Amino acid sequence: MEQQKAYARVIEHFRKRIISGDFKPGDKLPPEREIAEMLHVSRHSVREAIRIMDMAGIISSRQGSGNYITCEFQKSITETMAMMAAMNQIDHRQISQVRYSLERLAFSLALDNGDERSIKQMEEYVARLDKSTDDKVNAQLDKRIHYTLAEASGNTLLLNILEACSGVIDEFIKDMRYEILRTEEQKGMLNECHRELVQGMKEKNEEKGQKALREHFDMIDNILDKGQQYR
Repeated sequence: MEQQKAYARVIEHFRKRIISGDFKPGDKLPPEREIAEMLHVSRHSVREAIRIMDMAGIISSRQGSGNYITCEFQKSITETMAMMAAMNQIDHRQISQVRYSLERLAFSLALDNGDERSIKQMEEYVARLDKSTDDKVNAQLDKRIHYTLAEASGNTLLLNILEACSGVIDEFIKDMRYEILRTEEQKGMLNECHRELVQGMKEKNEEKGQKALREHFDMIDNILDKGQQYR
């Protein structure tokens, strides 16, 4: 119990210093020995605290260099969801439902917060996807379209959760993006949804964008329901 309190005290110390602005992303933590002396705990407690903060995405440990504040909280969200998927606590349908809900919100926010650059980027990806015949390129372009939409929302938490959902699906559903874009017919149908989504952003037309998202996710769910399995 005392050991638990010790490493928790180290974590709480750095949590407060991050909140106060003493530490910012990119800043290097003091050496373990200095932290132990400053907080009157053992170096073992410091190492345990660092391990936990690393797992949570608060810091990044670089071998031979030290520990740095990163605040990559998407890492912990992804790991949590990946474990839930690995233990069959969630399936592709549930992840897709979360993605759909968040992308609907992202589109609404993007109408207010998005800029011309985001729209042009999405238009470029859609045009490239129309012409591409490379499966890997197609998958990356599809991913970039949805990332740009989430980014245009201006909501960092929403972006991180959507990226976590995307990463877990890529990891646990075998060749999902390849399967969805496998035929020219499916690719064309999916990209038409992308095209309508972008047009909705250009026109600031909520109804058009939401309809495009609904059709997009209905199509994906129908394909995945035909036999995609977790690895």
